[in-house]
Formats: sequence, C-alpha cells, structure tokens
Amino acid sequence: MLNWHWPDDVRAVEKDLARMLAASAADDGILGYAEAPSDAQLEGFVSGVERLVAEGGGHLLIGEDAEGVAAMCLMKTNSMPNCRHLAEVMKAYLDPRVRGTSAVFQLVAQVCERAAGAGVETLVIDVREGSKAHRVWSRFGFTSYGVLDDYARVDGVSYRGHYMRHGVRELAASVADRTRERAGTPPKG
Repeated sequence: MLNWHWPDDVRAVEKDLARMLAASAADDGILGYAEAPSDAQLEGFVSGVERLVAEGGGHLLIGEDAEGVAAMCLMKTNSMPNCRHLAEVMKAYLDPRVRGTSAVFQLVAQVCERAAGAGVETLVIDVREGSKAHRVWSRFGFTSYGVLDDYARVDGVSYRGHYMRHGVRELAASVADRTRERAGTPPKG
C-alpha cells in the first residue's frame, strides 16, 4: 500500500518527477519522451506542473513507499464555467517496482476521489494507440471518443492516438469492485 498525497509544493518532489520522466523514456515513452529528456526539458516539465498546481488548475498526486516516490499522476481541471465537469488525466506513471501490485487501483481511486470532490464528472485522457497506457486505461473501461492518425511521431514514424473518456462515478465504483475482488471480499449489495 502506498501513501498518497497531493502536494502544493511541487519543488519538494521535483527530483522524483524528473527521475520518473527520465525513466519513462526507456519505458515505452509513456510520458511522451522517446529519449532521455535534457535538463532544460526536465526543468520545463517540473515548472509546468508547478505552474498548474500554483494556479489551481492542476492537481499532482504522489504515491510513496519505504523506498520513496513510486507513483505520480497529474490531473488538470477545466476553468471554463461550461466545462468544469471535465478533467484531464495528463500524466500518470508507476515505477516498475510497484507495477503488478494494487498501486494502479490506488492511484485511480485517489484521482476519482479528488475529481469528485472538485465537481468533475468525466475524466479524459489521450494515449498512443497500443501503448501500455492505452492498454491500462482501456482495462479500466475508458472508451475512445476520437482517434488522431498523426498523434505522435517517434524517429520519423507516425502513431495513432486515442482520446478516451470515463465517468468518474462509474470508474470509482468499478475500481472499488475490482479492489474488493482482488482482496477476496464479496461485492456490495
């Protein structure tokens, strides 16, 4: 079980964020970098997260265990009055040492709780087709509402991207059911 928190001080975890961003380059480029990011790119990423959180439009979730930060997720809420029911899961990463555990379920449950508390009803995410992220979010029940053929380019190769969505309430209920199932607890009601 990871300890989860939503830090206001992004700089307190900047080295962990930079480490995850760099590690993701060798891990299917899951956070959008096909090669190790430069120091300037790392600083730009951390500064961008810091700005989002400071302005109140971004929420950074951190999961830690005895070895340190093992998970992160960035959720961006929408400030437009007509779209406040939507939020985007912008970046999510689990350190390989916690994959295959309940960490992903914990992360999604934490995001759903925060989203519901902010009045968000629908989460959206965009992912490269066939990527680990695409497979994970699809297993959680996210469905595509649009596909972009030229979504990402890596080494001159173009990849399709899926724009996906899921209702917060339904996702939270599904995660709770799956968590109980994994623990061998009978379903509610």
